[in-house]
Amino acid sequence: MEQKLHPNVIRYWQVSYGLHTFKWILISCIPVMLRIFWLPGWGWLALISCLAVSFFFIKGLAFICFGVYIKYSQRSYLLNDDELMIRWGNVWSDNSSIIPLSRVQHVDKEQDMLAKRWGLSELTITTAGDHHFIMGLTEEVASWLRRRIIELSKLDNKDAYYD
Repeated sequence: MEQKLHPNVIRYWQVSYGLHTFKWILISCIPVMLRIFWLPGWGWLALISCLAVSFFFIKGLAFICFGVYIKYSQRSYLLNDDELMIRWGNVWSDNSSIIPLSRVQHVDKEQDMLAKRWGLSELTITTAGDHHFIMGLTEEVASWLRRRIIELSKLDNKDAYYD
């Protein structure tokens, strides 16, 4: 049975994307400041800046209000004895990655300041060709899943986790 992410990840994504949107709105305001202080004859610069600010504001608001719920509904993971399936997507696509546990080289549990605030962690699974992420796990589930992936990947006794 596929495991869903913890519901706190919705709030985490909302705050994280809100900060990201705020950063781009501030960057978009730089041309207005240039026009006011140094280039008063360049009215088109203020128009382009206002359009950029409006775009980032509407895009950020739409994602914060609706996009995070779609993102949450599309994400899950499933751990079997020989593979890990990670499912993600958005409105237009539904994607999945199947990672053979015999190919796992490294498993990391990471946490930033915002994730720590809501008790969330991110699991990074490294194989020879790629990195795969599962964001939105509680700290306990992330530690358990990390340990379980390491235990299951040791079964071949021929990879990086062999003692």
